[in-house]
Amino acid sequence: MDLFTEFIKTLSPLMKHLGFNKKGNNFYLEIAQNYGILNFQKSRDSTRQVAIFTINFGIFSNTLGRLEFTNNDSKKPDIGQCHWESRIGHFMPNSPDYWWKISMAEDLPSIVAEVLKVIQNILIPEINKHLTDKGLINCWLNESYAGTTEIGRFKYLTTLLKENGDFNVLNQVIETFMQFSKGKPNAYRAKEHLKEIDIEYKQ
Repeated sequence: MDLFTEFIKTLSPLMKHLGFNKKGNNFYLEIAQNYGILNFQKSRDSTRQVAIFTINFGIFSNTLGRLEFTNNDSKKPDIGQCHWESRIGHFMPNSPDYWWKISMAEDLPSIVAEVLKVIQNILIPEINKHLTDKGLINCWLNESYAGTTEIGRFKYLTTLLKENGDFNVLNQVIETFMQFSKGKPNAYRAKEHLKEIDIEYKQ
């Protein structure tokens, strides 16, 4: 018995009940063509008899994806394409990196119950908070955890603000970022991005 495969198989109907659709080791929650993605990553140390895994999760914005990827063939995105991304360890007490381990088939029900509790109490609230473009904008304006790099936050936020026509906030974001990044590589990257989205920056 492959314990990781059995774990995913046991979890799948429970995730479907929560509104998620499955593809491989990913579970998708969709709203307005945006995706919340839960990805179950199996450790390289796993065997058929011992399953070691963690959970990556993120948000894919259809608006950003449509502008970012030239070949938008409507396939569901992978976790690596998410615009906001994290791992469960970031939200677990004193655990920057958190992994589950299943070493016996008898452990499956209790591990599934534990993981489901984490999904319901931590992951779904975080996904719901960021699943819309408005939620992403609010995150990148107000939250300390950006779920992306510093320049990634700037690019995604300015793009969404422009698409929404919120130019007052857009100008404030640009000015603040440019002042903070003055003389650093990110300042050049930001200017190149602003050219790409047709925003004029006056120094």
